[in-house]
Amino acid sequence: MDEVKEYLLEYGASKVGYADVEGLASEFVDLPNGISLVLKLPKESMEYLKKDDFKSYWKCFHKKVAELKEIALKGEEYIKNCGYNAFALTMERNECDMEKLLSILPYKTIATKSGIGWIGRSALLVTKEYGSAIALCGILTDMPLEFDTPITDSECDECENCQNACPVGAINPQKWNDRLNREDIIDIETCSEYIIGQVKAGLGCTKCMLECKLTQEYLKRETPPQD
Repeated sequence: MDEVKEYLLEYGASKVGYADVEGLASEFVDLPNGISLVLKLPKESMEYLKKDDFKSYWKCFHKKVAELKEIALKGEEYIKNCGYNAFALTMERNECDMEKLLSILPYKTIATKSGIGWIGRSALLVTKEYGSAIALCGILTDMPLEFDTPITDSECDECENCQNACPVGAINPQKWNDRLNREDIIDIETCSEYIIGQVKAGLGCTKCMLECKLTQEYLKRETPPQD
């Protein structure tokens, strides 16, 4: 394992991957290489969702986002100390458009291009290890990196848990591949309108994440055996 990955994992990241993102964020910052960072969400955060305790869930989630931001900033500092340019793509710097659920360079793009995971039917990133129970961040740099193998097609099986769980029927049956547009797999206007309304009401909508089969498998592994 190279030193940057080792540093980021030791500092707390759950998964790290390298991707070629040349030109994808050139209007924002002209750095051609991307580092995808994943931090798994703890089991208790999913338990809050089962109880519709969104206040506790968001508190836990934002705590993890803050931890991941710190990891990204530490990674930026580490790379700069190695003599290269680096830019931690934190949420504040990524200028996320909450109305359209868009960002300058989506974390999911870096993640799929670095082989971290694929896009599920829900349009969420799915990882083999944690399903969609994750927080994402990234770092852009000109440090030479040995890119990981991209994932270009969905690795979901015929499971339709997330699609069936969607309260507004926004998820299409089409499986993701990197030749499709986001609109091919999800009605983003319907989804975003519902989510924004839920958040304004102090609630949320995370049913697709919670019902993901791989999320459920991750939670079972995190559950200690019963006596």
